[in-house]
Amino acid sequence: MTADIQEALNLQSQGKFEQAEKIYLEFLEENPKQPDVSNLLGLIYAQTNQPDKALKYFEYAVEGFPCAEYYQNFGMFLYAQKDFEKAMDCFSKAISYEPENLNFIRNFAQLAKKANQTDKGIEFFNKCLELEPQDAVGWNNIGLLYEQKHDLKTAKSCYIKSIKVKENYEALHNLAVLHRMERNFTESIRCFKQALKFKPNNEFSLLGLGMSYLSQKDFENGYKYYMKKKPQVAAKYKNHWDGTAHPDSTLLIYYDSGFGDQLMFCRYLNLVKDKFKKVKFYCSSQLRRLFAENFPDIEIALTDDTDYDFSDNIMYLNYHLGLDFDHIPLSKGYLHAQKAQDSRFDVAEKKIGLFWQGNYDGYANRAIKLKELAPLLDLKEHRFYGFVKEDKENQIDNFAEIINIGKDLEDFYDTASKLLNLDLFITIDTAAANLAGALGVKTFLLLPYASEWRWFDNTKATQWYDSVTIFKQTEPWCWQPVIEKIHENLKSSF
Repeated sequence: MTADIQEALNLQSQGKFEQAEKIYLEFLEENPKQPDVSNLLGLIYAQTNQPDKALKYFEYAVEGFPCAEYYQNFGMFLYAQKDFEKAMDCFSKAISYEPENLNFIRNFAQLAKKANQTDKGIEFFNKCLELEPQDAVGWNNIGLLYEQKHDLKTAKSCYIKSIKVKENYEALHNLAVLHRMERNFTESIRCFKQALKFKPNNEFSLLGLGMSYLSQKDFENGYKYYMKKKPQVAAKYKNHWDGTAHPDSTLLIYYDSGFGDQLMFCRYLNLVKDKFKKVKFYCSSQLRRLFAENFPDIEIALTDDTDYDFSDNIMYLNYHLGLDFDHIPLSKGYLHAQKAQDSRFDVAEKKIGLFWQGNYDGYANRAIKLKELAPLLDLKEHRFYGFVKEDKENQIDNFAEIINIGKDLEDFYDTASKLLNLDLFITIDTAAANLAGALGVKTFLLLPYASEWRWFDNTKATQWYDSVTIFKQTEPWCWQPVIEKIHENLKSSF
């Protein structure tokens, strides 16, 4: 290595990139595409956010001298640019030059997992496990990737192998969640309890354990653990209510969950008000108009920074009222709104609302692609209305026969007023489903195989809403039989 190049390396290590760059470029004038210097220039351009130049010189480096180091650097640059497919190709080539370097391969596997490059992640973790079969972390990570591919059988075997190598929190927790997805609640509870021996205060395992009990309608054990969710939220509030009447005091009811939870559990509000002089409810802003209309004796608080004596979570009211799942009130409906005067509903056909995608990022198994609902659209004497407010993939643009109501919705009162025009609402498990049920609107609810605890193990009806009929998957991630069943139902009886 020439003295000039060594000087440039020193400058580069000191962050003096322009001076180092000048020396490297002068060197390349006499030695075009020299791989070592091209690689160093690529690193400078990557660090100084000059991607076109970085790409050019990394390509020179791997063309001139293909090796693990240069392919790794090139791959890391592409990864930072979010060109994950090409990055994984570089990582694969890097591994081919150092197939025994466990840490090297493990880093690439972790990067693939973070980038949701599932197949590459599995490929790289398998190479790690070939080198180190007793890697409990590796077995757990590859299990997570198989879950992403919806291969629950293989995922389960990977978690079990991880636990056999070394009993650990991560694999026990993941196995517990998977057992709950399979509706094996006994094993789910056992695994959550084992996981909690490692992390006794972990809110996710405590919540998971609670949900597994609740899925079996075990009211006492379920709420014992379920009420430990999001402790940082509960810590904001004083004097948590225990169900005792305080006729001279004020109760503040707050939320720490989604719109659907607030809609489902607001049925208990009027049962609480007689136990206090005053009840305030701090709810999501999009629900305020609807709740103010329906609960005139309860103050809808604009902030949670308000005067009160006691507090409670909206989802714990039933527990503190002592109303278990055999005593769910107001299943015929408990919300009302003024039906919207909208000319789009002035048709002779049966009016059917559709809802296919809510919070897809958080609950991907609940969502359904609109094209999977398409077989329903060939039914004669039916008019279809789309109620999705944020159609992220613009799916409705491909279906001219669906009238787009969702784009005009402002808040949940607005949604309620439109829902009341329908003869039937077909929806996934989302806030709109709870709203329709609370309004008494006839609803077909599409549930995934691994449904939320509140639907218990029901497959036809629900104790929460008389107007809701359940259509549940019989195998994970498969909606086709569900849609066929709904199609037949509409043809024969609606």
